[in-house]
Amino acid sequence: MSKHRIRFVGTEDSLAQLSARAESICRVWPDITGKPDILTQTIEETLLHNASAEIAIDDGAVLLVSVPKGTASSTVYKTIDLLRATRISAVLLLEDCTSDTGHSSGGVLTTCTSTTNEVLAATLHALCSRQETINDLTRDLNISVRSSGGVREEMERISQELSLASTIQRELIPRHLPEIEGVEFGVLYRPAGFVSGDIYNVQQIDDRHVGFFLADAVGHGVPAALLTMIISRALNIRGGVEDGKLISPSDALARLNDDLCDVGDGNPRFATAVYGILDTQSGFIQVANAGHPSPIRIRGSENYDVEAGGPLLGVFHDAQFPEETIELAPGDTLLLYSDGFEMAFPEKADAVTQGGKDKKKAAMAYLEHLLPIGRWMDRGQKTLACALGDLEDKLDEASGSLHQADDVTALAISRRGVAAKAAA
Repeated sequence: MSKHRIRFVGTEDSLAQLSARAESICRVWPDITGKPDILTQTIEETLLHNASAEIAIDDGAVLLVSVPKGTASSTVYKTIDLLRATRISAVLLLEDCTSDTGHSSGGVLTTCTSTTNEVLAATLHALCSRQETINDLTRDLNISVRSSGGVREEMERISQELSLASTIQRELIPRHLPEIEGVEFGVLYRPAGFVSGDIYNVQQIDDRHVGFFLADAVGHGVPAALLTMIISRALNIRGGVEDGKLISPSDALARLNDDLCDVGDGNPRFATAVYGILDTQSGFIQVANAGHPSPIRIRGSENYDVEAGGPLLGVFHDAQFPEETIELAPGDTLLLYSDGFEMAFPEKADAVTQGGKDKKKAAMAYLEHLLPIGRWMDRGQKTLACALGDLEDKLDEASGSLHQADDVTALAISRRGVAAKAAA
């Protein structure tokens, strides 16, 4: 058990009298296990001499201050405020017993010098016990403040690193989509946080062919974002020619799959992806899919899933990714999207479920927001970008859009009809 400490404070003339009183208080000290440590100090060294100065006492002592006769009440109150601010308990002995006596505020008491030693001893003993608790809490508070400062600095460092990672990741996606006569490209890309687990690209391979992909790394945050960088490097569209021939979507996904399976650190890396090549002259598209939501070909009021089914990337070597070849006729749109849309519009799925419809239809309810993208020409919109802008507005209106549950990405490829080209 720690020993109580009392600091007697007075003028030079009153220190001798205070020392005698200290001995008397020790004799009637209520704690029979031990007497308190007694310290003396002049009032000029402590407070009241300049009530606005800081009190340099950090030993956890309780003060017994003999206030000189004639001290202004304003000085007494300033001293009380200062003691409370520094969390120091004290008893102020006033020679002028006026209305200021009997005051108690936050561990600071005022009383007359005529107060008996027994009362003073009991009061000081209670304040010493109180001060021990205050000292413990103050130490804990200081540790907490220092710790929170370290946590804040660490969070700022992490924020800066995430911001840098976001900048690097955005360097991997195209700043501008290709401009090709008769074909229009549009994209909506909304990460859930600083970085995204989605990645896409659209680039010309040669004068006739355009390669495109949309991939979704399994997981969230930085690990998923790092995986997208590996995917972007492996699915190098510009390098999509080998020995004078185009690398097919099937081969491109197979090579990416082997790269993800050859992880040396023992941590599996899984992803889904759709990779395709568009012949801008004929309108034919070769598509391969690796566990990703099926692309949708939209033609007028009808839409068809492009069933090019393949396994998840990174599960096992030598996986096969069958290709599907479709024709994108004038007026058609091919829509690729990530599964983040499944959680982007939960109210639609809830409405279907509550209406007694089947679960599959409830799971696909978000398509009501996606499919209008492919009908932008029929709706008289000027560009595909306008249709994607409408979708983005709907995302902003959706419940919880400020705290997006998952990354959402949509990539649309449309062939303009003759009328649409003339209007443009």
